Amino acid sequence: MAGWTAGASAVSLIGLWGFATGSGFVSAAEGVRRVQALYDSANNLALYLDRTVPVTLALVLLLPARRQRVLWAMLAAPQALAWLLTFSKGTLLLAAPAALLVLGVGGFWLLRRQGRPVAPLVLLAALALIGAGVLAPFLGAERFQRLLDFEQGTGFLRVQLWRSAWQMALDHPLLGVGPDQFLYHYRSGYLLPTAWQEPNLNHPHNVLLDWWTRLGLPGLVLGMGWLGAGVFGLWRWLQSSVLQPHEAALALGCLAAAAAGLAHGLIDVSYALPELMLVWVLIFHLGIEAEMERG
Repeated sequence: MAGWTAGASAVSLIGLWGFATGSGFVSAAEGVRRVQALYDSANNLALYLDRTVPVTLALVLLLPARRQRVLWAMLAAPQALAWLLTFSKGTLLLAAPAALLVLGVGGFWLLRRQGRPVAPLVLLAALALIGAGVLAPFLGAERFQRLLDFEQGTGFLRVQLWRSAWQMALDHPLLGVGPDQFLYHYRSGYLLPTAWQEPNLNHPHNVLLDWWTRLGLPGLVLGMGWLGAGVFGLWRWLQSSVLQPHEAALALGCLAAAAAGLAHGLIDVSYALPELMLVWVLIFHLGIEAEMERG
């Protein structure tokens, strides 16, 4: 776990260095420079940090030893800052609120069960305010002015894409169009004239439509079952480890990461990138392994 989160911090530091010095590792869009580090896009970095930031924050907030919390805070700081400076709409509107909600509610429940003070939740609220302060200077940028604009720009194109993907799913309900075939069907028969600016999209930017269009209804059912079983396993892990502060903090962090990944997956890719799938396998495996050890 330390190696995984340390890697995310290293990548974040590369992106932040580029953002601060103007020497690369950023992209420009709608009036802001977006941290993307070593990724192809800022959104891809945001999707990955959706998974690492909640885990690292949970360890910062909930570990009992102060020295350990300080060490994890050193990893969390660059991740959280880079996460915000990706300016990903999916992160800011969905993933971050979902993760903070799970960390807040779950942290309160966990600390009360352990008989510990809930003071760390004040720190969580302070971190949320600091994040808002980091974003405040950029609120006048076009990207924020059009954050909820579905009549033009990215929001409009996303709605058109969902309309096309929905029609594709209805036309191929049982078997879908096949793995990795979305792009070819989309641009050859389902691209709406109003969405001509983005003809080369290889997924529908929604986890449910992704499974349905690629794999049909059986794939959709299996995918939902896999996610449901994985999240339930994390919840069971949290319940069973409640009196073990280190393990419980990790379990809650993984649960918050799952919530962030699912929330962002409603408007972007959720699993169909190698690094995202590996993280899903990692966090779900941790829950399964913990249950197996308890017999």
